[in-house]
Amino acid sequence: LNYISRLTGRNKSTLYYHYKNTFGRFYKRIKLDSENELFVGELIGLFVGDGNCFMDKKKYRYFVRFYFNVSERDYVKQLVSLFYKHFNKNPTINRSKNVLVIRYYSKDLFNFILGYVGWKVSKDAIGRNKKSRTVYLKDKKHSREFKIGFLRGFIDSDGYFTDKKILFGSSSKKIIEQTKDFLKDLRFKDFRISFYKDKRINCIGMWHLYISKSEREKFCEIISPRNLTKINAPTGIRISE
Repeated sequence: LNYISRLTGRNKSTLYYHYKNTFGRFYKRIKLDSENELFVGELIGLFVGDGNCFMDKKKYRYFVRFYFNVSERDYVKQLVSLFYKHFNKNPTINRSKNVLVIRYYSKDLFNFILGYVGWKVSKDAIGRNKKSRTVYLKDKKHSREFKIGFLRGFIDSDGYFTDKKILFGSSSKKIIEQTKDFLKDLRFKDFRISFYKDKRINCIGMWHLYISKSEREKFCEIISPRNLTKINAPTGIRISE
């Protein structure tokens, strides 16, 4: 595609458009199960917790990725099956050291997620844009099923359980406040928000939302978390990176 673009002086997007019209697509598009609010909520919760997306302008490709610790292999297998069921397409799985990455190349999925999630420009110490600092849910009327799915995806990707509490963690105050609102809507009452200031140089603090032990059984019954690694995590240990 790069060679033909240089040879003809045409943009790669124009060339690919005409190729598709003439020969059809050479890859299988995902089929979004966008009517399933429980799944959509879980997808967005996963993305808010441990996902990212970007467009590679040079290769004209759209990436959506989710990151997990290698200790979460069983959970990753569950997600692969879940995604195949609702996208009708398997993702690519890669490992980099102790991290497992679930990846889709999909403009459709890219745009779908950005219809629900936004973030401001926030740079880290070396100038990279950091979604996690300012991520938030865009203003929409969310169903009960979406809220349950969101809390499931968020706790499975960026939280943990102990015998005494359930914890959601994020460097975005806005997403923690929106998570609190979802808990209220689902009639949870015993929870609180606190801020942990990181003393390390060039590290920002974390917002924590704690649900007390008294609501643990109710939370498990309504939300039904999938990631058993998080449920068995010891106090203070955050499994997912």
